[in-house]
Amino acid sequence: MIFAIPSAVNSKGDSSMKFVWPVLLVIFRALYFVYSVWCLLFPFAAIWFFLTLSREDTLMGLSTGRWQQMLLGAFVLFGVGTLAVIHARRSPDDPNPFQSAFLSWFGTLRGFWNREAGDQVKLNIPSGYLVENPPAYRIGGANMQEILKNIKEGDILLRGYDGYVDGFMIRHASVCSKKGFQPGWFTHAAIFMGSLNDKDQQHVPEPFQQNTGYFKQGENMVIHAMAKGVHCQDLLTFCRSDYLVVLRMKPGLNGLDAKTVIADARRSALEKIGKSYDFDASDTQSFSRFSCSELVYYCFRSVREALQIAPLPHALYPLSPLNKTFALLKRVTIVPDDFYALLQHGSVECIWQDPISASKHAVPSKKAA
Repeated sequence: MIFAIPSAVNSKGDSSMKFVWPVLLVIFRALYFVYSVWCLLFPFAAIWFFLTLSREDTLMGLSTGRWQQMLLGAFVLFGVGTLAVIHARRSPDDPNPFQSAFLSWFGTLRGFWNREAGDQVKLNIPSGYLVENPPAYRIGGANMQEILKNIKEGDILLRGYDGYVDGFMIRHASVCSKKGFQPGWFTHAAIFMGSLNDKDQQHVPEPFQQNTGYFKQGENMVIHAMAKGVHCQDLLTFCRSDYLVVLRMKPGLNGLDAKTVIADARRSALEKIGKSYDFDASDTQSFSRFSCSELVYYCFRSVREALQIAPLPHALYPLSPLNKTFALLKRVTIVPDDFYALLQHGSVECIWQDPISASKHAVPSKKAA
């Protein structure tokens, strides 16, 4: 984003603008600093709020008025410190460092505003937030082109993101073991369907055959389960993520016919379009609803023994790494990293993965022929 304020035409106006930029820097940068700290410390701020309601005069031994004075002092110190740092970094080529600093920073701000929440959210309440210099998805166009060249029907895709709260929770949903918490990496799973056509549409439950929000024909499609339920999505849209891996069942695994296995997996996925999402992530028996991993597991259930995959006891380890043994929400389920662990069993091969995931797991990718 580019933002500019027209310069005053006379010298007096130009001179006055030199004082405007420092003021804007102090006010807006300091305000954003307070906003960022508030977001970071929101749980503590919420506790503070309720304590203040119950104790009007003092908080942690100090009067609430004293706390307000301390916060105001911190705000002023940050503003003055901002000016000092920018002034120290001025250069001969930058005659007004405060102007360039403010406009350069202002152009990095991006606002995200929720105008229309999904039906699953239930409460359609507007909300928004502001981010300074938000990073783009790590998986870019060149990566997608390479994936398109190598991916085949029946491949399993795992992806992950930076920053999402639910991703943090999923990565802390570790397999229960004597070793305690073992952090995960990927947060979502899907099955690549290839091209979807009229013939595929016949396998979709009738109420969803004409619903383009759940099924649509086209090339390079995936099927996965999210909050809205099981549905189709274009591969390129799915690939917009920070971390991604493509896995494939090894050819000739235990004498299995790969074409038959993939055909069964595709049909299983199509037949479950429209099924609701399993927010408990615990339905690995009746398969009446699905989490993303449960759906992929269901599609390959006929070859689960050959793949060496089965639901395992998992739990949420919220206090890791401070306490790697305290766990909550213990249940038997499947998570995305359980599919990645199949690489160790040798039942699948890694067709493509992003460099960060590769360096983290030290598993080489094998380009498809």
